Amino acid sequence: MSRKKEREYAFKGIFQLDFHPESQDFSESVDSFLENEEMSLDYGKNVIETTKSHLQEIDGILDEYLKESWQLDRIPKIEKSILRMAICELVYMEEKVPYQIIINEAIELTKKYGDENGKKYVNGILNKLAKDGRYVCPESRD
Repeated sequence: MSRKKEREYAFKGIFQLDFHPESQDFSESVDSFLENEEMSLDYGKNVIETTKSHLQEIDGILDEYLKESWQLDRIPKIEKSILRMAICELVYMEEKVPYQIIINEAIELTKKYGDENGKKYVNGILNKLAKDGRYVCPESRD
């Protein structure tokens, strides 16, 4: 399965975090969701689990890059899930992917699933994060 498709499934799994905050409910929901896939989703599952493990830290990073007038709970769930996934990939994944690819894939997912204006702030937040360099490993910024 392509990395692009795995990201799409990872996004759908991460989206469920807001609806199933309890660990067991979330795990069961993701397992049920992924159960129907016959192909390997190793990268996608890893992104989901890593996001879940670092959710508070990821939300803290995301909160830092929001405009002062915005709060995390004001971001639509779809865009928030895409941002969480992208931040996870930029900051926590061992396999480093160029930040431009991660940002582009996040924008494409936002165009497909999100609000019409969502791509603008998804792009803005992720570009600021990547160029700031405090969180993104240098290898993924090259």
